[in-house]
Amino acid sequence: MKILYSILTLAIISLPSVSAENENLNNLVGQWLDIESQKGQLQVNWNTRQQQLEQSQELLSAEISVLKQTLKQADTKKTDVDKRRVELSEKQSLLEQEQVQVKQQIAQATQFSRTLITRLPPPLQTQWQERILLLSQEGVSDSEKLERLLSLFKLVHDFDERIALNRSSMEIPSAAGKIQNLLVTQMYLGVSQGWYVSDDGLFYGFGRAGKLGWNWWHNEAASAELGRVLNPKDLLKLKSILQKPTTAEFINLPVKVSEAKEVS
Repeated sequence: MKILYSILTLAIISLPSVSAENENLNNLVGQWLDIESQKGQLQVNWNTRQQQLEQSQELLSAEISVLKQTLKQADTKKTDVDKRRVELSEKQSLLEQEQVQVKQQIAQATQFSRTLITRLPPPLQTQWQERILLLSQEGVSDSEKLERLLSLFKLVHDFDERIALNRSSMEIPSAAGKIQNLLVTQMYLGVSQGWYVSDDGLFYGFGRAGKLGWNWWHNEAASAELGRVLNPKDLLKLKSILQKPTTAEFINLPVKVSEAKEVS
């Protein structure tokens, strides 16, 4: 009886200890399950985040590639622009140099025109004096000056291509040595020489361009300069032919061939 009582007492004493162990075990299992659940959730979250990061990385890589290409194109365009700028700068510099040369040439041509004017036949001298004044006007561009210079030399070219007839008043020395103004007819063989004759044939002469300008020789002095007799009748005949070309015929007039040293 005492033995049975002891066993029951031991059993009663042991029951609370087993129950406590089971409760601890259940707590541990519950904690383990929570940990595993959290671990699984973390894994799922990480997998999702990893995919997002990988996608972001791909997008960033694509953007970097586009940016590099854009920068490369920008560098290429910048290089082309710089190259074009250098080319334009060189062209501008060349144009400025050419413009300076043009200005110098125009100035030289203008100066030459002023020195040449006295060597032209008197009718051309009048036209040149009027047009040369236009070259010195203010506000005239280089292109306008060049155009006016060309028009001057065209006048000379056109005059030189024909026999020109001109009515003009001239100062002519008389036999008594006095100077008188007479209306005469001038006939020019190009720009190098010409003749004149009065309507009555009493006054006549020969003229040509020299180094110092245009000179006239009158009556017997003209014959002496030409080295041949200058007949006023021949001059009146030439005048008639020029006024009425249908009456043209061959005539013989003396001319003066300029010496090479006089050509300048």
